[in-house]
Amino acid sequence: MMQREREEMTGSAEADPQRMARRAQTAGLFDRLRRIYAGFPETRCENCARCCFESPGLFYIEYLHLSQVLAELPARRRDELVSRAFRELFFSWIEPERTCIFLESRRCAIYSERPLACRLFGLVPAPERDRAEAQARMAAREEARRLKQLGIEVPEGVIQRALLSCDKVRDTRGNSVTLDPEAIAARVARLDAKLLPEQVVIQEFCFRSLPERLGAAAFGEEAIAALRVQLLRRAQSGHSAQDLLTLAVSQARLPRPLRERPPQ
Repeated sequence: MMQREREEMTGSAEADPQRMARRAQTAGLFDRLRRIYAGFPETRCENCARCCFESPGLFYIEYLHLSQVLAELPARRRDELVSRAFRELFFSWIEPERTCIFLESRRCAIYSERPLACRLFGLVPAPERDRAEAQARMAAREEARRLKQLGIEVPEGVIQRALLSCDKVRDTRGNSVTLDPEAIAARVARLDAKLLPEQVVIQEFCFRSLPERLGAAAFGEEAIAALRVQLLRRAQSGHSAQDLLTLAVSQARLPRPLRERPPQ
């Protein structure tokens, strides 16, 4: 199997994202994604921003779409967001107060371009959101136990801070709204299937956060876990997390979509 095919089989950021973005653009997949977004009802909430506790998971097509958004930003602004993404990638397990990298003054910096996970928040039926919240807390506690075996203490606040459910979202008339998240997600997954092998879309659902995808492109998938443990240990031993992050970023291979926008 050729290297390019091996990369695309992973369904992750190792596949050349700039080339994949060109394919998506040519096939009209970004336009189709925007039409899915446009189908959501207009909603309001209390703007508490508690739902923005971490960067949301993205489908692969959404990752390519946001890469274009980042590519249009001034270099200093773009690099600032990339640095935030890497900080979340490496230090999220010891920083209970962190938020999504795009949250600024309790406002989303990319609200019009926000991904599916954000658009669905507060619109999922109660039983589903309660189940998702319980599963997330269980997964977080299990990861905390694993990290403790590696000498890393995870604050309880990291496990408890997640808010996966909300009953404050209303439409413009003040009515509650519920949507079928699986049906909508399947529509976006079909766009992924235009770019990636079917087995990747089915098995992995191609749902990873922007920090995870950027990290895979910049550091290599296999290196991230070991580098995270190394940085967490040093941070908990008294080293500055920001200094450690600066050192790590200086050795990163910044992904090309952040440097060039695919042609229209």
